[in-house]
Amino acid sequence: MKLKSIIGGAALALAFISSAHADVTVNITGATAFQKATLESIKARFLAEPIETRTFKFAHDKAAGGFNGSKRSIFIGKFPGVDGTTTIKCCFTGSVEGIRALVPVTDPLPPTYLPSSVLGATTATAAGAELPDITSGQVAEASDIAFSDVTKSSTPYGAYPLQPTTPAAGVIVFTMIASEGAPTSLTNITAQQFRALLSSGFQPLRLFTGVAGDTQKVFVTGRNDGSGTRTTYLAETGYGITKTVSQYVTNVSTATELTTIQLVPAGGVNDPVLPGQSTSNASTVWGQDVDGNGGYDSGTTLKNDLGKTGTSVTVLDEFGDDAFGAPQNLLLVTWLSLNDAVTARQNGAKILGYNGVILTDIAGTPGQPANTTMSATDKAKITEGAYTAWGYENMYRLNSITSGDKVTVYDAIKNNLVLSTAGIALTDMHVGRAVDGGVVAP
Repeated sequence: MKLKSIIGGAALALAFISSAHADVTVNITGATAFQKATLESIKARFLAEPIETRTFKFAHDKAAGGFNGSKRSIFIGKFPGVDGTTTIKCCFTGSVEGIRALVPVTDPLPPTYLPSSVLGATTATAAGAELPDITSGQVAEASDIAFSDVTKSSTPYGAYPLQPTTPAAGVIVFTMIASEGAPTSLTNITAQQFRALLSSGFQPLRLFTGVAGDTQKVFVTGRNDGSGTRTTYLAETGYGITKTVSQYVTNVSTATELTTIQLVPAGGVNDPVLPGQSTSNASTVWGQDVDGNGGYDSGTTLKNDLGKTGTSVTVLDEFGDDAFGAPQNLLLVTWLSLNDAVTARQNGAKILGYNGVILTDIAGTPGQPANTTMSATDKAKITEGAYTAWGYENMYRLNSITSGDKVTVYDAIKNNLVLSTAGIALTDMHVGRAVDGGVVAP
């Protein structure tokens, strides 16, 4: 055999070995409403590696033990089916923002992820070594995978090809919810009532209770348009995905009380001196950055604000002026993922019915403890079609990712989702819908 052939064969063999054991990094972004399920599913996959080879470590921006509520996290270790070291980074920015991160648009900048270096000195363990409270050192990087509460056809990016053609991974459940202090007479909100709120910003309580003496004001709050949660409630209630809204966000509050709320000004900021205002509250994706059309960029802040009373609240208009001339005794109403709603309920908020149907065991009844996961009775209301406040949780990846380790990671997560409170497996559903907010039927 010629020396040239031997060298060439050796080089090919080395290339094969190197390729077979190559390390891989997968960046995941998208739905904040699904972040708990995503993170728990990723951790479960690392734990699924046989004990004799299982080693991984992870860092995140929450306190110890709170990784499943983190906006940014990073996992490094041995992942089933991947020969080399697998790094998975997460940055949850919202469903619509997540889809945007996978398509060739230049604005805004990519999501910012934690760098691998934050775990450099940490030793991996079979159970997973945890490094909490990491909030600095973020770097903008391209994304590979995005979770979305809505399909890409419900966003401005429907024309861009993404993988796969059938992205649905499960069902994510939502609920109407009111802030702490909601009276016993407020139990339900219909799609028509919610449309009235979205259009005007607030309505008298009597619209929802039918009691003439209920004059307390109910204000609508919610997410900005980079959110799949928002897209879902605009679609499901028939309001219209691209129609502008009149939403309020908390401007000033204490740990237990709302102090000031404001109609979200264009740009998300009216007066930088006022605390609570942020450009992250602005409308971002439909070219509709107008007064009222913004909202919270995360369900975390929103659910925390719902666990506060609003007995003496200054209401500001889009210019920062007092809209009523005196403090108001008010309620906030919105639509949250069931996972966020349970946390808000535990802090004092009240889960409501939607179109006359309520998830009774999740909502709880006076004097009785409420469930933190869906009971069989509550679940049946969704799987059989009585309760329609839900959407498909979709898992997209870059159109260019068609094979290799990144597909292995994608498939492992999608096929083994840890849903808990977040939702329902597709195989359990006896009804479906063709589009976001579409008719639910067997």
